[in-house]
Amino acid sequence: MTNYVTHYPSNDQPAYDGLSAVNGLVVDGAYLDGSWELCVHVEDVNDIVCVRVRGDTSVGGLMHQIVEAVNVKQSWSDHAIWWPQRNMWLLHTRTSLDQYGVQSDAQLAFRHTHGNLQIILPSLATVVLRVNYASRVFSVVEAICKEFCIRHPEELSLMFPVTKESVKYNQPLPIIRHGVKRTGPLNAIGAARSELPAATNSNGVNKTFSLNRLNNPNPYPTLPYGSATLIRGQSDNSLDEERIDVSKFMDCNQRKSAKVAFGEGWLLKPKNVHQKARMDGGWLDSSRSLMEHGIEPPIIPIGEYPTVPPKPPTLYLRFKFYSFYDINPSYDAVRIHQLYEQARWSLLSGCLECTEDEMIVFAAYQLQAELQNEAALRANATMYPGGTIARYNTLGGYNTLTSPIDPNFRPMSPELSTPRSFGGSLLRMPSLGAVTPVSGRPLSPFIGSNGHLALNEDSLNELDEIDLMLTELEQSCNVSTNGQRKSSSPGHDMVDAKPPPILQDSIRVFRDKGLLLRRYKEMWAVVKGSSFILYRDPHSVDTPSASYNLKDCLITPDLSPESARFAVKLSLVVSQPSSSASTPVTSRKSHTREEVWLRFNSMEQYAKWVAAFRLACRGKYLENGTAFDKEFQTVKETLEKQTAPHAAPVLSPEELTVHLGDLTDFCAERIIKKARSKESLKSRINETHAGIRDLSLQDAKLRYIDEWKRLNHFGRSYCVVQFDKGNPFGLGNSSGGIFSNPGPVEDVIAVRQGRIEVVSSSTEETQLAWNFADLRSWNVNWDNGRVILDFRNGKTSFKPLTANCKTIVEFIGGYVFLSQRNPEKNQKLDERLFHKLTGAND
Repeated sequence: MTNYVTHYPSNDQPAYDGLSAVNGLVVDGAYLDGSWELCVHVEDVNDIVCVRVRGDTSVGGLMHQIVEAVNVKQSWSDHAIWWPQRNMWLLHTRTSLDQYGVQSDAQLAFRHTHGNLQIILPSLATVVLRVNYASRVFSVVEAICKEFCIRHPEELSLMFPVTKESVKYNQPLPIIRHGVKRTGPLNAIGAARSELPAATNSNGVNKTFSLNRLNNPNPYPTLPYGSATLIRGQSDNSLDEERIDVSKFMDCNQRKSAKVAFGEGWLLKPKNVHQKARMDGGWLDSSRSLMEHGIEPPIIPIGEYPTVPPKPPTLYLRFKFYSFYDINPSYDAVRIHQLYEQARWSLLSGCLECTEDEMIVFAAYQLQAELQNEAALRANATMYPGGTIARYNTLGGYNTLTSPIDPNFRPMSPELSTPRSFGGSLLRMPSLGAVTPVSGRPLSPFIGSNGHLALNEDSLNELDEIDLMLTELEQSCNVSTNGQRKSSSPGHDMVDAKPPPILQDSIRVFRDKGLLLRRYKEMWAVVKGSSFILYRDPHSVDTPSASYNLKDCLITPDLSPESARFAVKLSLVVSQPSSSASTPVTSRKSHTREEVWLRFNSMEQYAKWVAAFRLACRGKYLENGTAFDKEFQTVKETLEKQTAPHAAPVLSPEELTVHLGDLTDFCAERIIKKARSKESLKSRINETHAGIRDLSLQDAKLRYIDEWKRLNHFGRSYCVVQFDKGNPFGLGNSSGGIFSNPGPVEDVIAVRQGRIEVVSSSTEETQLAWNFADLRSWNVNWDNGRVILDFRNGKTSFKPLTANCKTIVEFIGGYVFLSQRNPEKNQKLDERLFHKLTGAND
């Protein structure tokens, strides 16, 4: 070990000069040069090594001294210094110990930065990967998504598993402050959750070594370590090119049944909105590392070879932000499947509720996807015996469940059928979607007249791979025939040259005036730009009865296609007189919003008006005829699936029983209990499926996702909060009395794309909404744990009860970050901007 202590010179040695005599302090025949002893625990040898350092010693120099003191010949490039007292990594090797604030009483650890982590995908498939425990969670998620060929990793994040006990009480994760010294025993971050059912040897994470030898368990409850896991990448410094077989993670047959998922605790069924909020409070802080969250990798000292490998910690990988950008079937097969599975489980668990008619449509899409998947597996087993799914031959629109398989079918060349692109990060399967040539461009010899790939024996001999790539590139860039580019992002549709549609009609209207009975009155309604205007009749258009702004309207459908009831409830903002900027945000009890019920005479009339309302609330207007026509057709097709007579069923009752089973994998338990019988549900699903039996596998999944995105409460992330005293929200009855609430009540807010909503804890209906467009800043008071939102018309603040402040701020900043994505901008992920928007001035 290096020692900086030097004895005082004897008489036969030359004396020090004056500067050395002044700087040196003589004590007991020796002088001190400012060095001190620092003890560091080295996890590889499971021992403590003491070295002498000075305040100006760099972190890199300290690591060099530690390696020399250990004297073990191995690669130390994957090691870094961890400071448990400050809950931080010392990653800047040129920074001195004084700059970090390290003193002689600091207890440091020299440990691996990479370790195994068990990840549960949205499809509930488990995989063990080797991740960097010193990197930010944002970077870890980006690396995980690269392994699975999932583009746009900014939409996903990691979260802790939720247990039945943790959803009963408000137990938010502690706020992680960088470099703040921790007092008391060196418990892992989030020790408040250690009182939950312990993660034992059978269903949790093994206890790992702690620096102070307290042997603290991981405080976060984890799911059982699954046996069907895949582990890879054990060596961090090798040139191992092994890759995960991503086809396993886009296979509908590789899923757990609903009984297993809910019975074994993989997923939970929330009973109310408060439990939904507690489930949404388990997201990790994207700007902190896994170690800063108290998640430690299993440790195996040098020379020890356990018979049973230690179990790694378990985390969920989920789509955190419900803003899905640029979904391309040619590259996003795994992304589409995982998004489809997350949508399916959200409906089965009751996190997102829907009507019986909507659930029938969802079940029909799921049935079609599974049938197409089984057909692809059978064909693959015939053509690729003993191999994995290299290519789905039924994914294109030209191959359906009932179409025969060409015996002369041959796979594409290896250059085209490889599951990875040349960069190794994108999944490129041309068979996942149909390739339609642009009009005006001559067809390649391998593209048939119907615009699909003609993969017979003759055409494969004339395959022009470059032409195919150019065709796919033109379609992915949305190039029109005249060479003008059209944006594919929401809110950037081109305004076509045709005259804008005029939407005006006679509608039965009921305006909320505090009456108990709804008495509809025939009125003349007009949508003009962003305004919704009501007149008494078509002849008195000079004097409107009411005028509303549709920019911030909330739409709640009230449908019953069987009884021909087509109605919708609008929550519209009423213009208020301007007030000073210091005025607090208006109370929910004031009439800033007015509820208006509209009843339509036909399905077509309903589809037109709802399409116009949906466009207006997203900032688009009727002048964009292309967007209006697309939205109108979408709403109309959704209603036709629920009302139109279906074709003859293609599945026999015996086949239906085999595929649907007891319906628990297709319908929510609430729907099954309310239905007349399971047989009636199966019959309706079979009839609905007959109308979509020609959909390919990818199309069925995409339709499922599209219908999921149109549900009423889609995209909400809940949180239980307490608004401050003096704020018009959350206060009990101010009249006093014995039964009055002495303190602020708990309210529920929901953060979704574009707005923050205050929702009812019983009905989940929106009571108040703030748009992100009106939000000037969002900050956190870390001392009292409150989120401060500064709007144009005032400020509001609240204290989260089911999540920490950083989680709320990260949702807001994350949606703002995602809204800035544009195909005309650089597609490189700007991690620095993400952390700037979600940092909350930390």
